[in-house]
Amino acid sequence: MPNPNFPTNFVGRDSQLSRIVQRVATLNQVLDVIRQAAPPELAPLCLGVAWHGSELLVALPFGAAAIRLRMAAPALIEALHKAGWHATAIRPKVQVALQRENSKQTKRLNISEPALGAFAELAQSVEDPDLRSALENLLRHHRRSSP
Repeated sequence: MPNPNFPTNFVGRDSQLSRIVQRVATLNQVLDVIRQAAPPELAPLCLGVAWHGSELLVALPFGAAAIRLRMAAPALIEALHKAGWHATAIRPKVQVALQRENSKQTKRLNISEPALGAFAELAQSVEDPDLRSALENLLRHHRRSSP
């Protein structure tokens, strides 16, 4: 169901671009229906949709999300029917390339020279050999890695 109110003026008179923009708008409408009908924890993981005949393919970043979507498929198909879309099945597609990387950056801890001096004094005055060794390792590490 194309949206007749979708603004396509920014593509000018290029009919091919206009069709692409309209197609994207249509798929976004279907994606919105899926996200609204999906369980709240699953909705943000639905990243895209495409039609394959009357089957709706839904792109997801994780296998667990795909399993959950498969379980929710009957309710999603019903929501699509209510919105005027004819889907006979929903097929999740795991797209590993869409996984968001939450790479943790290592914190760079810089200890000032006066603080290093205080740790050095503490290391000399501590009687516990394990604590002394730990403080010496800390000092060695920070003096070696300081700019």
